[in-house]
Amino acid sequence: MRRLFLLVLLQSFFTIYVTAQVSEGEIEFNKIKRTVKTIEVGQEPDIVEQAVKAKMLKHGYKPTESKGWLIFKNVNDPEFSDEVCDLHVKVERKSRKEKESSIVYFFASKPNDHATPTALAGGMLVAEGFHGHITSQANAEKLERDIKAQEEAVKKSEKKYDDLIKDQASLEKKIKNLQDELEQNKQKQQTQTQDVENQRKVLTELKAKRNS
Repeated sequence: MRRLFLLVLLQSFFTIYVTAQVSEGEIEFNKIKRTVKTIEVGQEPDIVEQAVKAKMLKHGYKPTESKGWLIFKNVNDPEFSDEVCDLHVKVERKSRKEKESSIVYFFASKPNDHATPTALAGGMLVAEGFHGHITSQANAEKLERDIKAQEEAVKKSEKKYDDLIKDQASLEKKIKNLQDELEQNKQKQQTQTQDVENQRKVLTELKAKRNS
């Protein structure tokens, strides 16, 4: 009996732990406050929103957008609800200080009737369900963006390196030209030194004639 009690207790604890990441919240939709389901995802809102779109696109649904909400119309999939519904999703930054964390609000309603709620499927309400899929997709999206950004950083660094190589070639050419000019200058100095001596000799001879 005691063993059975512990088993039930552990099972209850596990259930609470699993569903702890999917909770309820209140948000305004069409100027009406309504209770919705919420999950937290540790990525920026635009990444999480893209993850939601990618997740739904795999099931064949594209959203219409209205005042920050993604609305997937006529969703007919037991993964989301046991009946045809419109799935409404909104992603917001968790807080000013937590810019890289997002809160996802979502609820289902009768098709074209957002005021009449529809029950969500069980998988939408557990941590490893919708929450897990969106988190995995968001992490994958973030990784792809990081890879793309790093590829751009590598290209930028490589271009800078190539430019430096070109600058080196240009500088070496300038140095060679300057060395050639320097050598020519030295040769001209030698020639000019001889000319100075010749001119001085002529001046000395002229002065000698004046004195005589």
